Amino acid sequence: MRQMHRGFQVRQHRPWKLWLGLFLVLLLFWMFFELGNAYQSYQLIQLNLERETMLSRINELEARNHNLVQSTSKIEHDAYQVSNKTLVELQQVILAQKEELIFYQGIVSPENAALGVNLQSFEVKARSSPNLYGYKLVLTKQGKINKKLRGSAKIIIRGEVNGAVKEFKLSNVRLVNPGKATKFSFRYFQVFEGDFNLPEDLVPYEVEIGINPTTKKVKSYSETVSWAELITEDL
Repeated sequence: MRQMHRGFQVRQHRPWKLWLGLFLVLLLFWMFFELGNAYQSYQLIQLNLERETMLSRINELEARNHNLVQSTSKIEHDAYQVSNKTLVELQQVILAQKEELIFYQGIVSPENAALGVNLQSFEVKARSSPNLYGYKLVLTKQGKINKKLRGSAKIIIRGEVNGAVKEFKLSNVRLVNPGKATKFSFRYFQVFEGDFNLPEDLVPYEVEIGINPTTKKVKSYSETVSWAELITEDL
């Protein structure tokens, strides 16, 4: 028995489904971008509000302390001591919040700003052991929020040894992962920290920090800071 030929089947091509899917994906990316911006702005607003509240409390405590100083009773003296301790603690909290506020402001940059790497901060602290130091390097991004930055940071410590100028790369004197470059890869910010040991006869006088991005259209640059400005005592 001969089978009947069913003929050709025509299938409809629907390109609108592809465009709809692409539109939904782009819409999701846009929503995540807006949510990220909104969250960072919210953090800044909250920090400002907390700082204003604490400043108001400090003014109140300073006025109270001024009144208590005028009297000589033991009870008022003890109250002054407690109030003064609270005042110092609040001032320390405000200082920490101010640093955090500056940090967030460094991350939230205008969208139309040129894409780049910001050297947010570089700190060096003297440890308890001789010639031992701790460092903390913070890099942040400028420009488009969805762009990831890659590259490396080169830190050179210059000093004198018996009257001659010497240079030491941080990668050669640090105690963890010596010999390796400080490579970065981040979307918002990245923190590097650790310890390094300098030669006993070295008298450092400056530090050069070179930022060398490998991301296209992101410029390299370097900054030089005096050792005296960087060094602080370990807490």
